[in-house]
Amino acid sequence: MSFHKQIDVDNRLQGLSTDKINFHPPTGISVLVVGAGVGGLMAALECRRKGHDVRVVERSPTPSTQGDFFSIGTNIIRHFYNFWPDLAAECERLNYQGMIAYYKITGEHISGPEPVSWANLTVTLADGTEKAIPFHRHNRPKFVAALLAQARRIGVDITFGTRVVDYFEDGENQKAGVILENGDKLEADIVIAADGVGTKSNKLVNGHDIRAYPSGFSIFRTAFPIDIALSDPAVRDRWPLLEGGQTYGEMWQGKDMSLTVQRYTDIMSWTLTHKDVGTGAESWSQSVDVSKALDCTSKNPGFPDIAKRLIKTTPKDALVDWEIMWRDPRENWISPLGRVVQVGDSAHTFLPSSGSGATQAMVDAISLATCLQIGGKSNIAWASKIHNKLQFQRVSCLQLNGFINHQRQNNTNFEVIGEDGDSFKSYIGKWALAHDPDKYAYDNYGKVLNYLLSGAPFRSTNIPPGYTHKPWTIQEMFDIIGEGRTIQFDGDWS
Repeated sequence: MSFHKQIDVDNRLQGLSTDKINFHPPTGISVLVVGAGVGGLMAALECRRKGHDVRVVERSPTPSTQGDFFSIGTNIIRHFYNFWPDLAAECERLNYQGMIAYYKITGEHISGPEPVSWANLTVTLADGTEKAIPFHRHNRPKFVAALLAQARRIGVDITFGTRVVDYFEDGENQKAGVILENGDKLEADIVIAADGVGTKSNKLVNGHDIRAYPSGFSIFRTAFPIDIALSDPAVRDRWPLLEGGQTYGEMWQGKDMSLTVQRYTDIMSWTLTHKDVGTGAESWSQSVDVSKALDCTSKNPGFPDIAKRLIKTTPKDALVDWEIMWRDPRENWISPLGRVVQVGDSAHTFLPSSGSGATQAMVDAISLATCLQIGGKSNIAWASKIHNKLQFQRVSCLQLNGFINHQRQNNTNFEVIGEDGDSFKSYIGKWALAHDPDKYAYDNYGKVLNYLLSGAPFRSTNIPPGYTHKPWTIQEMFDIIGEGRTIQFDGDWS
C-alpha cells in the first residue's frame, strides 16, 4: 500500500553530508545486513559509524515506498542530533508533528486538540546543550528514504533485488552468511537479520518458525494525498487545519473498534482497528477494497456518517487490512555461535498500539553496533550475547505497554474518565523515551559480561522504575482481557 510511486533518494543526498559525523577507527569487523527497512538501514549507519565494514542486501527491487505513519521516540531524535546532525535536521523537516484529540467511536468529543504531552521532552545533548524535542510522527516512505540517503552518502553498499532464502554460520572459519535465491553465498563476520516477521533466520536462531497467535483484530491502514480526501466538501469542512495551519490527529475509541484520523498538510491517513473478518494479512502489498472497511463500520450502529465519508474517499488499492498477530516474547535473538543476530521485527514484534516498533528497531541497531565496537573482532559472539541481554527486558516491557494501549483504545471504559482524565489515552512512558542505547551499552557491557561469565548480579535499568521483570505469555494476556480485567503492572510506567 503506497501512493508514493517512487522516492527521490538522490535528491535527498544533496542535503546530507559526512562533515559532522565522528567515525570511529576501523574494527576489522565485516557486517552483512539483510533488509533495508528502518532497522536494517539504522544498523548500517551505526555499524559504519562505529568502524565496521558493512553492506546491505534487500529483497525488494527498489527502495520501499510502502507504509503509512509511525512514531519515532525522542531518544532516537536525540541520537541523531548527537551523531547524525544532518539527519536530525532532515527529520525535523519531515516531522508530521501535530496535536491530538479524543472522541468516542460515535464521534462524540472527549478532549483536545492538545499537545502529545508525554512525547514532548527537553533533553541534554552530548555537547551539554538543552534541546526541546517535540513529538515525532513520520511517514514511513519518507523516513526510510532519509535513512537510505544518509547511508549512501557515507558509502554503504546497498544492493536491491537480492532475496535471501537461508542463513548459516561457520564456527571453524568464524563466519556467518546467507544463501541467495540464485544459490550464491554471501559471508561476513556477523550477519544482522533485519528482514521482518518472515525472516529465514528463525530456523538457525530458534530451530523453528515462530508461532503467531491471531489476536482476533485487524487494522485497516491507509495514507493518501490530502487533496483526494478534501474533494468531498463534508470531509473538507470536518477536518480543516487548526489555527495557524496546525495539523493534528484524532483517536476515536470504543468497544472492539477504534479509528485514528491523521490530518496533515499533504497527506490524509486513517486506520480502523476492528474484529478480524478474515481479510487481514501481515503485508503492505495485499490491498483490500474500501467496502470491507465500510462493512465493519456498519456493524457499529453509532458509527457516524462523516467518518464513513472519509473512508469512502480512499483511493483504489490504497488500503490494507493488517492482521494483528500476537507472539510470545523471545529471550533469545542470536544464533548458537552468536554470528547471526535478529533486530527489529525479526526479533520482536509489537502491536501497532505500542508506538514503539520503529524506535526499538533503531535502538537494537545502535546497541548492537556499539557492543561490537566495544568487544572487537575477537569477541563477536560475546558482543551479540551482551546486546541481547541489554535489550530483552526493555523490549518485553514495551510489548506489554502495547497491550495496555490496545485495551485503552479498543475496550475503553468511559465511565472512569471523570475519575481519571487520562485513563483512555495511549502513551509511551518517559522511561522508554529517555533510554540512550549507546550510553547504556558503554555503561553496562562489562557488567553483563561479568554476569554471563560468573553469574554476578545484573539488573536492567532501562525498564520502568520499580518494575521487576517477570516472564509472561500471550495466553496470560488473553486471560486478562477475556476476564475484563485492566492490564496493569507494578512500577512507574509513566
